[in-house]
Amino acid sequence: MKGLVAPFKDSGKLVNIETFNLNWGQFVGSIPSRAHLTAKMTAPIDPTNPALKPLVAAGLDVPAIDIDLGAAWTEASRALVLNPVTLEVGGLLKASARVSLTNVPRAIFLPNPVQAAMAAQIEAGTVELALRDIGGVDVAVAQYARAQNVSRDAARRAIIDSIKASGESIAAANSDAADAVEAVVRFVETPGQTLIIKLTPLGKVPGLQLLQLLRTDPVTALAQFRIEASTGL
Repeated sequence: MKGLVAPFKDSGKLVNIETFNLNWGQFVGSIPSRAHLTAKMTAPIDPTNPALKPLVAAGLDVPAIDIDLGAAWTEASRALVLNPVTLEVGGLLKASARVSLTNVPRAIFLPNPVQAAMAAQIEAGTVELALRDIGGVDVAVAQYARAQNVSRDAARRAIIDSIKASGESIAAANSDAADAVEAVVRFVETPGQTLIIKLTPLGKVPGLQLLQLLRTDPVTALAQFRIEASTGL
């Protein structure tokens, strides 16, 4: 799909989809085990949404959005890899990730009663994340400064202090997390940084159990991984 333009609510502004491509294949039964989505578009920010008002205040009322998502399963290795996973929002950030799942059985793609049981076999693999700041940190700092009625420098220091305080409990459960917290601090301190985090399972990490822990006890969930973190311009 190319060149699609549509009105955005009653704002008088337009959603402009420059390109939208979706393809799939490598079928297991009737379900594809490989898919790829790319899209480039501009879409207005809803100014009535309180969560989005900081973007409007920063002048990002119609940001450009660039998406590239891919996933593929390999039967020989029983691995499902999400790659590429990239999202760029103009004026805010560019994020990319590579996520792998292991021990993914063929039956997970088949619509049958044992599919749920098969899902319990899936294990988490290595997760790599990269987040490049192209204005998003300054937007967050400016919003905090307005909300607390303080200077931007004071707001940045307060955010950093909060990150350090939250990181103490995580570092107590996983010594690697201390380096990750310091990396996040550097990311907030200096605009334009790229934050890179890699999570490597320390053993078998059942996927469903991990999802539950992320909701209820994220500190314990992270303790099951070796954490490597760095920053750079």
